[in-house]
Amino acid sequence: MCRLLKSALVCATFLTSPSWAAAAEPANTSDQWQFAVTPYLWLPSVSGTLRFTLPESGTNDASTGPYNYLENLKFLAMLQGEARKGDWSLFADTIYLSFGRHGTSVKSAGSGALARESLRSGETSLKAGLVQLGGGHTIARLPHASIDAIAGMRYLGVSGSLDASLDTSLGGRGPGFHPQLHVSQRKDIFNGFIGMRGRVSLTDDARWYVPFYLDVGTGTSNLTWQAMTGIGYAMKWGDVNLSYRYLEFRGSGDDFVQRLRLNGPALSATFRF
Repeated sequence: MCRLLKSALVCATFLTSPSWAAAAEPANTSDQWQFAVTPYLWLPSVSGTLRFTLPESGTNDASTGPYNYLENLKFLAMLQGEARKGDWSLFADTIYLSFGRHGTSVKSAGSGALARESLRSGETSLKAGLVQLGGGHTIARLPHASIDAIAGMRYLGVSGSLDASLDTSLGGRGPGFHPQLHVSQRKDIFNGFIGMRGRVSLTDDARWYVPFYLDVGTGTSNLTWQAMTGIGYAMKWGDVNLSYRYLEFRGSGDDFVQRLRLNGPALSATFRF
């Protein structure tokens, strides 16, 4: 029963739309503003590596996820909006998720007295908020396809905690001991991105189509990129899409977020007005 209630909560909070919502809309040259709202259910696998740093124990790289939604999800909320006028479009995408404790493996690089360390046990928790703002312009309209060029800014705020018990040897010699490690860190990441989005019709009446989205960017993190494709069906009131979305951030050096991946299927319904 508890798992069923958690599943219902997940479905209820996934009232959102990805930033490619406009790509699922038919091409138009109207001078009037048109808007789209897309409730959807996205079930990504969330995983990666976080680098926790303490002066007395060097760096500790902790694997993050993949998280079990039914067991680890504490809260999730998403929301997207899109507006289009002729060839021009604006979009905004926001995501917030919070995962409870999850078992982890830790690779430690000690310093000073704690020169050699290895994991005995560990747990991580993760909270992340994403805000994406961008705009697009239609650069191609073909009989069975349309393509938008897009550009924008993506912000990611990540906070995480690590609790671990380490096997430690002093300078690599002598008897070991087992210090308890607890550390919490936060990182704000700002990246610009460029890319494209669009759709390819599979039938003459354009009811069945393939939406696609791709962007790449950099900034505070070394690299960020996002991709989506799937299949859609257009109706009078809007569209229904089954797609697969991948979002990744890569850091370098002593960045807190060494790597963070969100990837999984999404089911959405787009309402236009």
